[in-house]
Amino acid sequence: MANYPKVPIYLFYGNQTERITAARDQVLADRVPPEMRDENLTEYYPTSSGDTVKLADLFDEIAGDMEMMSFFPDVAKCAVVTNPVEIFSSTGGRPKGRAKKGAEEKADRMLAWIAQVLPTTSNFMIVLAFEDESAGREVNAKSGTPLFQAIQKVGYTQGFSDVRAAYRIEDAIAARDLDRLLGAIDDLWKAGKGDMAVYNNVVRALRFHMEANIGRERRLDADARTRLMPEDPQRNLFKAHDFIQKKYARAAYRTADLIKAYQKMVEVYRALRPRPGDLYVADARGLLVQAMAELMTSRAPAQR
Repeated sequence: MANYPKVPIYLFYGNQTERITAARDQVLADRVPPEMRDENLTEYYPTSSGDTVKLADLFDEIAGDMEMMSFFPDVAKCAVVTNPVEIFSSTGGRPKGRAKKGAEEKADRMLAWIAQVLPTTSNFMIVLAFEDESAGREVNAKSGTPLFQAIQKVGYTQGFSDVRAAYRIEDAIAARDLDRLLGAIDDLWKAGKGDMAVYNNVVRALRFHMEANIGRERRLDADARTRLMPEDPQRNLFKAHDFIQKKYARAAYRTADLIKAYQKMVEVYRALRPRPGDLYVADARGLLVQAMAELMTSRAPAQR
């Protein structure tokens, strides 16, 4: 059982739903007894029309509640906010383009209130951020949005995350582990979203394996690699981080089998993005699994 510090605001984030929920429950158990939660606990959830809420729009209501003293002596009031868009958005929830200046001022006022006013009250907030890789809804803990940074300064943040499905796809292909690959695809490919993320990650892995093979077979030096490989770092293994390059240091597949699998990905793309007038569209996921199964059962390359 974790012992969380007594702070004005907590942020629990990541893709491990059960651990995030358990952290919330632990803080509430420590600070708000169950019999007092009807009066002292308010929760804000996304509506059925979306997966996030806009904290700036809830700010006046939350601030008014948090600045009021609890009816029960020595028992704090708590507001729990689930999936505020300002945690995920790179702009911190700030309007773009022709958005009104008043909306920007509201966002700034909210951040100032968290940093300066909330700590002076006897009450606290819990922010929950449930990541969804397939929807591109993730928390960047390194740079952080303005809301993330504001919480860090006066509160407590903790992430609960498994290895991203995109990395597990790359590792499974390198290890010739079809079961592991299928598990990663299942996590990322969800109804109506995630299909292109799976496709792009598989294609990237195949391309990097081919480039690694070419570099080994032709014994290319740095200058030759620069001339032969794409300029885009996202498409060039030799411009990737050393950690990524090490994953491809050992030949996992023969180049001919990689080219065959890469060609089959064209069929997968056509199934994902059918053209007007197509009378029949194959199941993209089925084609992808078939291509990967054939690749992973292909003859291993000779190790030199």
